[in-house]
Amino acid sequence: MVATVRRNAWIRCAFLAAAVTVSAVPAFADDVQVTYSPAGQTGPSTSTICAGTTVCDYGVENFSAWSGSSVFVSHFNDAGSGTYNMPSGVSFTGTYAAGPGTTTGYNGEWVKQGQNIYGGVDGAAYPELYGPAAVGKGNGTASYTLTLSAAGVPGINYFGVWISALDPYNNLTIYSGTTVVAQFNSANLLAQLGTCPGSAYCGNPTPQQLGADSGELFAYVNVFDLNGYITKVTFSDNGASGFESSNHAVGYVNPVHTVGTTVTAQNVTEPATLAVFLSGLMAIAAIRRRRDTGIIF
Repeated sequence: MVATVRRNAWIRCAFLAAAVTVSAVPAFADDVQVTYSPAGQTGPSTSTICAGTTVCDYGVENFSAWSGSSVFVSHFNDAGSGTYNMPSGVSFTGTYAAGPGTTTGYNGEWVKQGQNIYGGVDGAAYPELYGPAAVGKGNGTASYTLTLSAAGVPGINYFGVWISALDPYNNLTIYSGTTVVAQFNSANLLAQLGTCPGSAYCGNPTPQQLGADSGELFAYVNVFDLNGYITKVTFSDNGASGFESSNHAVGYVNPVHTVGTTVTAQNVTEPATLAVFLSGLMAIAAIRRRRDTGIIF
């Protein structure tokens, strides 16, 4: 009886220790908010993003200088007048690189496209990512990654992207350091934007392709890191579709605040807290296994 009481008390202590450990360790996931802009917008609304701030440095990449190679370095300052604000000493650098097994160029999965009914802004080219099934490679995922850095400011806490001809397989994974802080799935955005015909987001809104591809949705997506910095964004597609995007924007905003309509059902992970919690559960499970086999503590 005494041994049983001691065993039960030890189990209760294990539960308590796990609970205390979980609550005492802070969540390492940043507070990341994903929104979408009003219909017809193909670039970041810098006037609203910068409203009420003391610092608002930003830049846009329109891919006019990209040759279609598997690696491309951007400084987010080639999209024309008014699309970047970088005072002396401030710079942003982004390195785009094809993901593992993702091919580039003609008949590849990550390719450069001229503006057409599906994507591109102001006559500039755009990157298109095809899911492997779309180019006859069977199942799997195609991807490319944008690795970010900043000079003259603490980091990058805003990322924007125009996603055109939206498909439910168009995904973004957002990192702060090596930690995944948010995962965006276009399927969630599609559910909010409505269906075609009828939604204000139906059809290409650019002057060059106005109203074309009227059966698909077009929207500008904003990612705000409210208490940290974005260091990497991975674009991926795991379906028989294309992931068209343009006008990739980065910025440092202080104080940072969200603009646009919140995209619901986005996944945000807290890996450190989750790992500790799972460790507690594993310890409890081990105790139960010992108890079941007759070993008494």
